[in-house]
Amino acid sequence: MGFDLLNMGTQGVLTAQRQLNTTSHNINNVNTEGYSRQSVVQQANDPMWWGGNQYGTGVHAAEVRRGYDQFATDELNLTTTNLSYATERESQLGRLDSMLANSAKKIPEDMNQWYDSVKALADSPSDMGARKVVLEKAKLVAAGLNDNHTILTRQKSETNEALSRTLGRINDIAKELVDVHKALVKSPVSKHDNDLMDRHQNLINELSEYTKVSVSRKNDETFNIMIGSGHTLVSGTECSELRMVNGKPDPQQTQLAIVEGKSLKTIRNDDIGGKMAAMFQYRDETLSHAMDEMGRIAIGFAESVNNLQHQGLDLNGQVGENMFRDVNDSAVAAARAMLPPGSTADVKVYIEDLNALKVGEYDLKFDGSQHTLALPDGSQQKVIPSGNPPAFMVDGFRVEMDAPMKAGERIVLRPTRSAAGEIDVPMTDPAKIAAQSYLSSVTKTQGQAPFNITRAGGLTEFQVAVSPDATQFAVLDMKGNILQAPQPYPPTGEVNVGGTAFTLGQGAVGGDLFAVNLNDADGDNGNLIKMQTLQSTKMMDDGRSTVIDVYQGLNTEMGVQKASAARLKEVGLVEKDAAESRVAEIAGVNLDEEAANMMKFQQAYMASSRIMTVANETFDTLLNASR
Repeated sequence: MGFDLLNMGTQGVLTAQRQLNTTSHNINNVNTEGYSRQSVVQQANDPMWWGGNQYGTGVHAAEVRRGYDQFATDELNLTTTNLSYATERESQLGRLDSMLANSAKKIPEDMNQWYDSVKALADSPSDMGARKVVLEKAKLVAAGLNDNHTILTRQKSETNEALSRTLGRINDIAKELVDVHKALVKSPVSKHDNDLMDRHQNLINELSEYTKVSVSRKNDETFNIMIGSGHTLVSGTECSELRMVNGKPDPQQTQLAIVEGKSLKTIRNDDIGGKMAAMFQYRDETLSHAMDEMGRIAIGFAESVNNLQHQGLDLNGQVGENMFRDVNDSAVAAARAMLPPGSTADVKVYIEDLNALKVGEYDLKFDGSQHTLALPDGSQQKVIPSGNPPAFMVDGFRVEMDAPMKAGERIVLRPTRSAAGEIDVPMTDPAKIAAQSYLSSVTKTQGQAPFNITRAGGLTEFQVAVSPDATQFAVLDMKGNILQAPQPYPPTGEVNVGGTAFTLGQGAVGGDLFAVNLNDADGDNGNLIKMQTLQSTKMMDDGRSTVIDVYQGLNTEMGVQKASAARLKEVGLVEKDAAESRVAEIAGVNLDEEAANMMKFQQAYMASSRIMTVANETFDTLLNASR
């Protein structure tokens, strides 16, 4: 009897002591980040049968249980991933929006100042000082666009560096998780090693900031940890490695890949979630779109001015030359096509129609018999290059294939991506500004056909008349006499009449008349008047936007995206706070509760001690009675 009492008292004391120790451990770690509350699970010992009755044999501590709920933890991981994505997205868009806001005044202001200088020159077309001002203002426009392109390019490089650092940390976390798994395998309590499990969860929490994470048990000791949509990062005591590999065909457009054993598998950048997904989206979509739009602005401004330069005469009586670098320079046109390594194809992209020009990447593929073009909106269309060299038109640009693609090749076309960095003012002589228009007031056109004098010769005055049905054209003198018999319209190349050459493109309507006067007219500002109208000419977006409108539209678009990201961040904060609250209800340490438990377990300890005292006194009484 005394022995049974002593045994039960001892077990009660030990159990209460373990509960007191665990409660003290909870109190000590109340401010430890990632700590999960622990509690002792006590169970009654197996009963003993005696004399047809069942007698209890005391209590024991079955396990120290960690406060944990799989559903609540998974929800916290998901909300952490979503909030990290939204936070990073807002931060990136904030930087870009600030850059565009600072430039929102500079670039339109530079362009407007150039237009103002043209207006001033129109008042005195022969003034060399005013001509120099026009060139200087043109250089400011080019420099502003160059600076913006440089900033956007730098941000791409910085994002690549941030991705590399983040990837390094993810790989380190994977190795640390493997170390935890190995420690769990060696631990005598395996999955009940609560402190190791807390460390494990802390690593998962950090990992979920960078990417979407899924955790499942592999066995009693270890876990499978997957990222994105199911790519295994850790499996038990083995881990994979994430790497950045060169993009194809653009090596700078690096892509995420995972090393699994001896194989290397690429992962879609939009399939990863978290902070990394935001960085990939910023680099591949947002910055690329901004660079495309800035390039479209540069092309629109430079090409429209250059076109008018070719429609006038300079101070020397010569047909005007490009003020800005030719947007269809052979090297520039070739750089717009990203060829895969080892390709023998020769593909060039020429800008043909500013009004129809769009932004984005175009994927050109060749399967050996058919060319397929994937458009920025995701649609695809088959294209059939024709002519010599083979070429095709799409969205305002012409793709010319001087050397064919190989079967299976993929070429990325970027019509406007780098144009803001390439715009330049090669003109150095102010006298070459074409102030005088060689199209006289007799000109009457309703169509949009481009007409340009390419070489001034002996014939200084003539007319080009398009037939009423717009199928032919003829060259006449100023009295209507035929200088060159009717020919099919449009001509296939230059037309030479009396040493003077001109080009006439598509777009004329029946009855259009182009009257040319190449005689020097001191003080003529007809071409400068046309340049002034560029400021308000809606030459882009199918006639809906001026060049400056395109810039303002980009600025507004980035502001809207930033506001959306800020709203998404607010929602993410609310969702994460709610998830953290649910986890805290289960795993958090409540000092009031622990204080109450301390008193309860202290009383249990004292009561169990009293049982031992009673057992000892009873045993002594029995010994004394037997003497």
